[in-house]
Amino acid sequence: MASSVGHEDAPAVEASVVPSIGNTRLHLIIVGLWLCLFVSAMDTTIITTALFRISSDFYALDQGPWLVTAYLLAYNSFLMITAKLSDVWGLRTILLAFNGFFLVFSMACSAAQTMNQLIVFRALQGIGGSALYSLVFVAIMKLIVPDKIAFYSGIISSVFALANLSGPLLGGAISDHTNWRLIFWLNGPIIGIAMAILLFTMPSMNDNKSTRERLRGFDVIGGVLSVCWPVPLLFALQEAGVSYDWNSGIIIGTLVTAFVLLTLFIAYEAWASYKTKLDVIFPARFVTNPAPALLLFSMFLLGMPFMSMFVQLPQRFQGVNFASAERAGILLLPVSLTTPVGAVLGGLLNKKLPAEYILLLGTAIISIGIGLLSNLPVDNGIADATYGYEIITGVGLGLASTPYYIMLYTSVEEKDVPIGTGILNMLRTLGGAVAVAICSTLHNSVLRDDLSVFLNAEQVAGVKASGAFIARLPEQARIELGRVFGRSYNKQFKVIMAFALLNFLVAIALAVVRKKNGIFGKMPVRTLENEFTKTDREHEGEKEQTAMAAAAESTQETEAPTQQQNKS
Repeated sequence: MASSVGHEDAPAVEASVVPSIGNTRLHLIIVGLWLCLFVSAMDTTIITTALFRISSDFYALDQGPWLVTAYLLAYNSFLMITAKLSDVWGLRTILLAFNGFFLVFSMACSAAQTMNQLIVFRALQGIGGSALYSLVFVAIMKLIVPDKIAFYSGIISSVFALANLSGPLLGGAISDHTNWRLIFWLNGPIIGIAMAILLFTMPSMNDNKSTRERLRGFDVIGGVLSVCWPVPLLFALQEAGVSYDWNSGIIIGTLVTAFVLLTLFIAYEAWASYKTKLDVIFPARFVTNPAPALLLFSMFLLGMPFMSMFVQLPQRFQGVNFASAERAGILLLPVSLTTPVGAVLGGLLNKKLPAEYILLLGTAIISIGIGLLSNLPVDNGIADATYGYEIITGVGLGLASTPYYIMLYTSVEEKDVPIGTGILNMLRTLGGAVAVAICSTLHNSVLRDDLSVFLNAEQVAGVKASGAFIARLPEQARIELGRVFGRSYNKQFKVIMAFALLNFLVAIALAVVRKKNGIFGKMPVRTLENEFTKTDREHEGEKEQTAMAAAAESTQETEAPTQQQNKS
């Protein structure tokens, strides 16, 4: 387990490391990392509002959704292994390499001549985006001093809200007013600036080991399996109930394949953890120790309301309130703007309060916000209270996003922090994918039961296929359709509220376990050097003298009563 100290000012008696770079250089690196994560996150959403235009240009409307699916499958599948690769080649090298990889395939997407080419290039671009996402958080964990990790994690996490907001708006504006290929060209200058900053400011790994030595213990089989099992699972979760029925052979086959590969991955990693000296991709101690196991499960649950807010809520605005895609993005502003504010606030509170309390507060607020959103009116008008509910949920999501990285550091061994960070990020995206799949299934169930009451079979098919068809329906039918959609989304948010409440209970259990293990409210202390730190030799002698003085004082206090008794 990583070394740690309490929130109280306790004397440190163990060797620690201090930053080896100045504040100016640190903040330049943060800017470079923020830009990397921004393009990575934005490319998950920027294409959504341009799908129709792109697909139409290639005369392949039926293949349009694959431009999103291909990116997300790769994006979510490579989070663990790319985090581990930073231990082999160093953060600077691997981060610059994947920036270049992402840039190359962004340009390839812009030059694609067929739909199949574009889908393949989007998948490869997703690998680069996955690496940027994972490596940025690994860099934060290595770069920032422990007592400021929560604050800077909050700043970095603000990327997701801004990317979710700006992506669809930019994608729609570019495809409507210029050429859709500019969507991919947009990555060029941003990545170029990020690479220039990181090239000249980020130090390289210097541990006096050769690449062969670092590769010697690399878990190759575990790495391959860590990529293989998420692909069929995420495909099934994204496509079931949308492109295929849940009981179709394709969905059942991919789910069975995912289960088999996941079982094989867990079994192999458990064997490798205890029977070999490999530096495994997923250490078995992450799940055998209750503290990290509950932390990982909690992050999975956090991903569910997070993704629901940014995927289902704008769909509600379009389906219930008949807002345009651009208008729906604007209506999402309250939660988009308050999420990063909540994240920064959580980082500031972490200096005064234990991370466990902040997580409890965040999950409680999320549960309240999601519960309120599950009872919105089903009529056409947008209730003013909606904006307040968004603000409540956004603050909760922001608050809850920062404590995980602090608690990870005090729940696992320090050398496991990079891969632990990758696993946390993967579980958040996986939780979001599960939530969207559940919401999609519920939505289709409500539509199947309620639409046939006032629409014929042809109209039902049209409603499920096209928003343009809905606009052509008679006024009364559209009003009734909006009410059906409203009931559906309220039902979806009630289910997500149940998962949010479960996360609150998990946060309580996590606090209890950490209290029992003596790590409640602990702040991590680094003891291992990395690219950004060095051993604090300047104060090492002072620490030893302080420790010796404290020991001597304790001995004197113990011996004094004994001496008085002997004199008596």
